[in-house]
Amino acid sequence: MAGRRRGRELLGEGRGSPRAGGRGQQAAGSPRAGRGEAAASSVQQEMLEKARDLFQLCDKEEKGFITKRDMQRLQNELPLTPEQLEDVFDSLDQDTNGYLTPLEFSMGLGRFIGVEVLPEPEGSDSSVLEDTFVSGGWEEDLSLLEDMLCVFLSQSEVRELWARLRRDRPELLSNFEALLSKVSTHIQEVNLEKDSMEQALRRRECDHDREVRSLYEEMEHQITIEKDRLLNQDSLRQSDKSLQLQSELRMRERELEGIVGRQKQLESQLHELSYEQVETRVQNERLRHTNKDLQDQLERSTRELETAQRHLRQLQEQASREQRQKDR
Repeated sequence: MAGRRRGRELLGEGRGSPRAGGRGQQAAGSPRAGRGEAAASSVQQEMLEKARDLFQLCDKEEKGFITKRDMQRLQNELPLTPEQLEDVFDSLDQDTNGYLTPLEFSMGLGRFIGVEVLPEPEGSDSSVLEDTFVSGGWEEDLSLLEDMLCVFLSQSEVRELWARLRRDRPELLSNFEALLSKVSTHIQEVNLEKDSMEQALRRRECDHDREVRSLYEEMEHQITIEKDRLLNQDSLRQSDKSLQLQSELRMRERELEGIVGRQKQLESQLHELSYEQVETRVQNERLRHTNKDLQDQLERSTRELETAQRHLRQLQEQASREQRQKDR
């Protein structure tokens, strides 16, 4: 908690000035207000692009997330010491899971410097947002949303987006929930399938090891018995039984060849199992990329929603100006 406060103090200098004036201090239809909103939108876009650039600079391995150690790569980009960068990371890591996703990084950094992924209406704060979730008879819908997000983004981020959609654009809420449900179900199915395949592979490896050990023990036991029997043969009967013993030895050699052949077959099966394991890893990697694409799709949907909201505000301002002109 202390690290988060220090991170907010380090980056908090950039968030006071853009909101200090407030939109209520200017006339709604004045040219100065329009220029201010356009400038704010431009600054917001630039800051979000800067946040993405900083994340890519940290994530050189393209893991899809960054750790506290990756954060140190920003020493040449930001005027912060290593200790201050660690404090910033702790303040952005709201889930305290030790890593940041692109969305967590962009949203968290945006909140510090006064740029939000979705613009907040005037007078709204975290307490108002929390009151929205605990009142109004939405408990059943909220429980369903939490189930959908069990393997997705942090609940605080998606709750905030969900509340704003419900408040500002309710017609988009069903599409948003359907998208989250499909993504969550897909990720859960992939994880279950991966666990099942890994367990089956481990069971097959254990069975193979036991079978190989059993064959080796049986072979060694048979060879030991045969040697003892031959050594204990009566010397007087050795010459008479020589041909018979040679025949028996050849038979044992054939049996041994059969056992060796079985061993090679089992080794071949083991190679096939190893190949299947590699295929499983490749498939998991594909699934990871698919998950990343779905997250990118969610970010694009969020940006489209912001554009729609800005357009709606412009239409409202235009209608207000036309109404004032009619009143004159």
